[in-house]
Order: sequence, then structure tokens, then C-alpha cells
Amino acid sequence: MLEKLFNINKPYFVIGYFLSLSLDLWGKLYLNPFPYRYLTKSLLMVLLIVFYIRNSRGNDKKKHYLTLISLFLFWVASIAVINHINNLRFIIGMLFFILAKVSYCFRFTNTRDFKISRLLPFLAGSFVLMVLVFAIIYRGLGYFFIPVLIYFFVSLLLCLFAYLRKNDVNARSYNLVLLAMFFLILSEIIMAIKTYYITIPFQDISVMLFYGIAQFLIVFGILVEVKVVEEV
Repeated sequence: MLEKLFNINKPYFVIGYFLSLSLDLWGKLYLNPFPYRYLTKSLLMVLLIVFYIRNSRGNDKKKHYLTLISLFLFWVASIAVINHINNLRFIIGMLFFILAKVSYCFRFTNTRDFKISRLLPFLAGSFVLMVLVFAIIYRGLGYFFIPVLIYFFVSLLLCLFAYLRKNDVNARSYNLVLLAMFFLILSEIIMAIKTYYITIPFQDISVMLFYGIAQFLIVFGILVEVKVVEEV
């Protein structure tokens, strides 16, 4: 039964994961954080970790362990920010999120050459996005300005490493991980706006929904990754 549940070629895990995500969203709206959200959020990350371990070929040990480290750090971070009103726990959560993303940056690193002309549009877009987000939330940041700035910088750095995987891995893996970056950034922008500026419709649902989708797409994208042989 477990073999079928976590089989990447079967639909059972996808169904189970998104049912668990739906349960967490329901708990976020209607249940007390302790102990329910600690359980439902943990369930999501445990499912992803087990799914990854059971389907990973583990050919590259370094990348294999970096993925596991990232998932574990995301797990700790997601638990820490459940009570994000507590400034200390919020800072700890941000720190673990940053470490998780740095670990993924190393996981997505490749040695293939790339054209600067491909990099410039990404950097320009990232700069514009950062300016727009901080223009909206600047007044509410206070002494969180530097931590949040570092947080978003690392997020965009992770997007850059995911972007630079093009032609280094197969298209399916590349597109899944890049789509995951979109959902991850979207989740974080909504979180920043609702925390430091103003409440927005469906904010409690959208932050966790987009975050959960992003985590699933990253893991799935990594599992279907095939290294493209560089032509000499």
C-alpha cells in the first residue's frame, strides 16, 4: 500500500498531498494553531520527505542530501512561523527559510556556461519586483527592513539558480521548478503585504496554498530531473 501511495508514476500521492494541504487550510481557518496546525503542517513536509526518499535515484549524493536538508529546514521554518505574531519565532522562521533556500541554491548550481544576455532580463525584472514590493510595505517594516530585504534577496537568488538550470536539465524538470518559484514568490509577496501593509482578500488561504503548491512542484521537479549531456 505504501509503495503505491508514494509511487511517482501513480496519482495516489498527488491526491493524498493535496487532501492534506486542504486539511491544513481548513485547520488554519477553523482550528486552534496548537496542536492542529503543528500536526497538519508537519504532515505535509513529512509526506514530501518520504515521497522524495522513496523516488530519489540518489545518483548525486551531494544534491540528494542538499534536497533533504532543504526540506527539513523548510519544515522547521513553517512550524516556527505558525505563531508569526511572536517576533522571536518569526525571526527564527525567517532564518530557517533563508537557510533552506540557500541549500536549494547549492542544489540547483551547475557549471554550464550561460549568456549574460539571458541573465539581464531576469535581473531587471527582479529589481523592478523588489522595488514595487518594498514601495508598498516600506512604512510598515520598521526594524524588520533589513531582515525582510535579505529574505527577499535570497528568494530571488533561488529563482535565479532555478532559472539558470535551462539547458542543464530536461524541460519537464526545469519548467516544474520554475513554476514552483512563481508560486513561492507569490506566496511571500502576499505574506509581506498582509503582514506589513494591509489585509487582502483570501490572504489566509492564498499564502499557504501557493506555498504548498510550490513545495510540491520543487520536489516533483527534482525527482523527474535528467541531466542534459553537454555537447563538446
